Amino acid sequence: MENKKTKLIIIGAKGMLGRALTDVFSGKKYEILLWDREQIDIADEEMVTELIERERPDLVINAAAHNAVDKIEEDEATFKLAKKVNSEGPRNLAAACKKIDAVLVHFVSDYIFDGEKGEYAETDLPNPISRYGETKLLGEQNVAGNCDKYYLIRISKLFGPPAISERAKKSFFETMLTLARTNPHLKVVDAELSCFTYSKDLAKAVEKLWEENFLFGIYHIVNEGPETWYGALKKVFAISGVKNAELISVPASSFPRPAARPASSILKNTKFPKLRNWEEAAREWLGEK
Repeated sequence: MENKKTKLIIIGAKGMLGRALTDVFSGKKYEILLWDREQIDIADEEMVTELIERERPDLVINAAAHNAVDKIEEDEATFKLAKKVNSEGPRNLAAACKKIDAVLVHFVSDYIFDGEKGEYAETDLPNPISRYGETKLLGEQNVAGNCDKYYLIRISKLFGPPAISERAKKSFFETMLTLARTNPHLKVVDAELSCFTYSKDLAKAVEKLWEENFLFGIYHIVNEGPETWYGALKKVFAISGVKNAELISVPASSFPRPAARPASSILKNTKFPKLRNWEEAAREWLGEK
């Protein structure tokens, strides 16, 4: 008798991470449902409960997020929306998953830390310094408080093949490579030391967590090799052969922004096999572009 397929729902399937997750889990022993904002409003508790109970998945991966960091800080309507997507949505999914004994995977940002310590293990206490960070921390707490079978994965500086959705935010690398075509001089902040995360490597790590039955809890899953924005982009331009644009290193004070960022939020991975260096991952990604 053929083994029953694992039923999996990917939420935020049109985003950058959702796309990578779809690629990794497709064509294998999974029955996959790909949901985006057209299929589900995760902030709607009644809708979430009804859909999850109807489909009865074994695994739910929530890659939906609202990450307009500065707009969240200065605009009340955007802050309200971020709380719905980043905080209330994860709570609703966690409660629904608990009802049917499903596993929930949810992603959290390094912006839940204040940057004072410099690098953070999974057990370090968060202390966000922005409204965005507050919404992501509350989402993490809501997952942990409303279900028992979960993987909370903290990540930072995501990059990879672009989202399918036109409304999705582009990665920093994608944005700067586009700007380099028409701008001979690009000022880039040489600040915010943290680890870049390749979407495909992260998606494979999620599969490994599930397939190998890792203990439930919090994980830091990022590519190795911390960099600032400027330091990383300099290497990406070198790999890409960009020669028509000069990169100019500037301090964070050159670009005052509404939301505070942690000066150094290196996520230390102490519980999961370490991912390859981000530069190696970037070479693979750029080679496929």
